[in-house]
Amino acid sequence: MRFRPVIKIMIVSLLVLAAVRVFAADKTIDRIVAFVNDSAILMSDLDARYDQARKLAPDVTRAQVLQTMINRQLLLAQARKIFPEPVEADKAIDEFTDLKIRAFVRIQDEAVRNFYDENKKQLGDVPFDSVKDRIERLLEEKEINRRLQSYLESLRENAYIKVFLDNTPAIFH
Repeated sequence: MRFRPVIKIMIVSLLVLAAVRVFAADKTIDRIVAFVNDSAILMSDLDARYDQARKLAPDVTRAQVLQTMINRQLLLAQARKIFPEPVEADKAIDEFTDLKIRAFVRIQDEAVRNFYDENKKQLGDVPFDSVKDRIERLLEEKEINRRLQSYLESLRENAYIKVFLDNTPAIFH
């Protein structure tokens, strides 16, 4: 007779658990939108990044943001080989790109002068010496971006990337 309350509690608990499972099955909490090697990118993370990106560039697409997130995952995996986990992800990526890419970029004075001469109309009557440093930084950033893009292409060639986002072409390597 003492077991009847225990049995009733167990039956009620099972019914509640079954009801929770039924209701939970109807609602997706999150979804994987891409795999990059052994890391998953979740829809909630993509949504958050997409919302941030739209504030800066209203015409950016969800697919572009996802591609940026994939690139970030690839760079982070490489950065973690040098900078262990306690280093924050963005800082690790920045330091990695400084070490592996930026450190090797040098802009020749001749390239700065050529840029100045080719763009004299747009620059106006500004003397060369007053814009030399800005031109050098601009050319340096362009070269860093070119090398980073090339590096990312090589990382993508050797990575396993699968995208599950609707209206985004799947990428397999």
